[in-house]
Amino acid sequence: MAFEQQTLNYTTEYSKAMLNTYPYWSYFSDIYGSPLSATYKPLTGNKILVQGMNVSGARNTNRNSIDGTFNRNFNTDDQVLEMTMDRDWDTLVDPMDMREDAIVTIANITKVFNEFQKIPEQDAYAAMQISQAAEGFGTVDATKLTSSNILEYWDTYLAYMVNQRVPRDRIRAKMTPDYYKLLKEAAGITRFVEADTGIRNIDRNVGKLDGVVIQEVPSDMMMDNYDFTEGWATVAGARQTNLMMYDPLAIAAPIVYDVSMMSSPTAQSKGKWLYYERYYYDVFVMNKRKTGVMANISALPTLGTVTFNTVAGADSTHTIITNLPAAPFGMQYVAMSQSGASPSVTYGQQLTSGWTPVQNNSIMETATSQYIVVALVNTTKGNAAVAASAVASVVGG
Repeated sequence: MAFEQQTLNYTTEYSKAMLNTYPYWSYFSDIYGSPLSATYKPLTGNKILVQGMNVSGARNTNRNSIDGTFNRNFNTDDQVLEMTMDRDWDTLVDPMDMREDAIVTIANITKVFNEFQKIPEQDAYAAMQISQAAEGFGTVDATKLTSSNILEYWDTYLAYMVNQRVPRDRIRAKMTPDYYKLLKEAAGITRFVEADTGIRNIDRNVGKLDGVVIQEVPSDMMMDNYDFTEGWATVAGARQTNLMMYDPLAIAAPIVYDVSMMSSPTAQSKGKWLYYERYYYDVFVMNKRKTGVMANISALPTLGTVTFNTVAGADSTHTIITNLPAAPFGMQYVAMSQSGASPSVTYGQQLTSGWTPVQNNSIMETATSQYIVVALVNTTKGNAAVAASAVASVVGG
């Protein structure tokens, strides 16, 4: 919604202390304050280079000889991240407004901007980036949770994270108030009654469950898509993220530039104060640590697509897959032949039995009039994120 100027109210005496209720604070400070956020910042330009390494496993020692050859048993890879959220905000403040209305001060204006615009925008952006990373990796669950099944699915989500070698005490969970309410209502949650002071204090908060720190986040801050043209606004068709689990050390949220300036009234500003603020930030999920992010979202994302071609193989029973782009880190392509043209794949479907791992120039066994279906799945669970099909090319086909 576009901002509209309104006539300032000079008829009421206001206190200099702002009376806006529920001032905002950051719900994702664990990300913006994480060690990775300080480590990965662009040295020049707007790009960040994240370097990684893979090594082979150890072998049994031969105590009696040094036969054989020595090989390079490591590879390096790079992830290039591009900063995009370069934001600014400014306002003019007329000295007469400041004189006639006690609420109009630079301190109050900037306080409201930070609490109700800047910090909420950064949190909404973080929630969007984490949600979309889970969607792109195929680690999204759309199960509708209830007070009866939320602990069962909590255990399922937590088991997935621990199986990806994420230390349990490092996992963070963010959930909407509605889902937090389900957790409080779940059977099996221990209640504490403090009576040593003579006052029976009943604490029903669930601040930590199975070692995982839990934080409520307002529903409007937990969507998978926003429009940041002016401020932050939910995009039509955006899905509600009900719960997300992540490892803060899987995410980098660098704030590269954050500065505010104020100019005194001058002839150029027609006697007005000028306030200007600029901040430059982004949120990235590291390629090698996408397994450390998952989410429960109200509806499954649309299955993505991938473009590839086929050429005839050596005979009428083989097809070669060509022009297949490189698979993102932690993901792989799988393929199968079928008679129909439409990919018989749904988002999140586990593609194991009957599916063959493929890459560019892989040869598939097929037949005339069949189609090759290629899907991109994560290597942790085999869950599909994108898929496409192309007619099989065979000799004499």
